Amino acid sequence: MSTKIDEKWLVNQLTELGLSEKESRVYLALLPQRDCGLTKIMRTTGLHGQFVYNALDTLEKKGLTRHVIQRGRRKFSANPPKQILSLLAEKRAVAQAVVKQLEKRFTGVFEHDFEVLQGINAFVAHQFLLIDRTPENSVIGVISGPNDKYFTTLDNESSALEYERLRVKKNIQIRYIGSASQIDALKKWEREREKWTYKVFPGLSTGLVDIGIWHDSVIFNTFGTPVLSFVLTAKDVASGYREFFDALWELSVR
Repeated sequence: MSTKIDEKWLVNQLTELGLSEKESRVYLALLPQRDCGLTKIMRTTGLHGQFVYNALDTLEKKGLTRHVIQRGRRKFSANPPKQILSLLAEKRAVAQAVVKQLEKRFTGVFEHDFEVLQGINAFVAHQFLLIDRTPENSVIGVISGPNDKYFTTLDNESSALEYERLRVKKNIQIRYIGSASQIDALKKWEREREKWTYKVFPGLSTGLVDIGIWHDSVIFNTFGTPVLSFVLTAKDVASGYREFFDALWELSVR
């Protein structure tokens, strides 16, 4: 593995653990250095000074770098790589605490207002029903499914464009939590779709199921054969999942 390819792989791995691409590049540049100045970091990474400053500030807050003052100037060094493990442990602890509280709060709720929809036609019809009854200016939370199966399934019935038109007309926004393996697709979807944004949750894996959190329901869509939608309709259920989604959103990165 060449040095260039090796560094690209390391950057990808660090982004999965919660660092941004710029933070990863700055951290890797500091690893072989000690008491390194801003100019040298800029030259090594090819990043603008403000980007480097922002990355250094975040890295220091996360305990991955430190600095000293020499002749009135800050000099930066990387802390040992084992410190990265504490980041992952911290995120896992926060997520586990949130899940534990939600389980206590919503035990037994899922027995009510539950239905199963089967097939593409039922899936498409239900998506339009959801858009129709969702209040204007709402925000839909989506936890990653199998790439873009949601929209390609809508498109099988030539419904995707109309669905998007209605969603945008009602100013309904989508927040999407995906995995690092989807980053190129996520950037593409954000460019192509209005009122659609994403973040990446470190360590998240894609599967056959995506989770949609609407204003009054939570939907698990399974894109197998046939397509299945498991629908839990209750505002308190949706509110609980919304809290969980918001916690994951805060832990996710761009």
